[in-house]
Amino acid sequence: MKTTVLLPGSFDPLTRGHYAVIEAAAHAFDEVRVMIFVNPDKTCLFPLSDRLEFLRLATAALPNVTVGSSDGLVADYVRENGLSFIVKGVRSERDYLYERSMADWNAAHGAKTFLFPAPEDVRAISSTELRMRLERGLSFDDVAAPGTSDAILAAYRRLRP
Repeated sequence: MKTTVLLPGSFDPLTRGHYAVIEAAAHAFDEVRVMIFVNPDKTCLFPLSDRLEFLRLATAALPNVTVGSSDGLVADYVRENGLSFIVKGVRSERDYLYERSMADWNAAHGAKTFLFPAPEDVRAISSTELRMRLERGLSFDDVAAPGTSDAILAAYRRLRP
């Protein structure tokens, strides 16, 4: 039986930490759908089209990973698409507590979650840190997902000339 999982997020922008979880899921499951879920309560720096491009660039070498977007609820997407599980990365105790509460909610709505601990070398990386470095003109190659730095910088320069 083929196991297809959903890896949801906002990915604003995609970091090396996100990529580590995507790569781990790609090795653990038959198919991984990395989806940007549009949260109307969250203001993102990068438009959806740029974030999708960052995902495409980073996952190009992972043949069992597809990318897309949705504006619905994660649990509904899992159920409506007959997926097996949700996969989420966890960097810290704070992340764990938040993701566990989300996993409980999703489980109550028919969608089970695997929590993947982030590798030690990427636990401190966040999208917030990457955006801060962009705003200050600092190097961010060490925190951006592989293959995305040029696209992130170009998109940022379009937004903040």
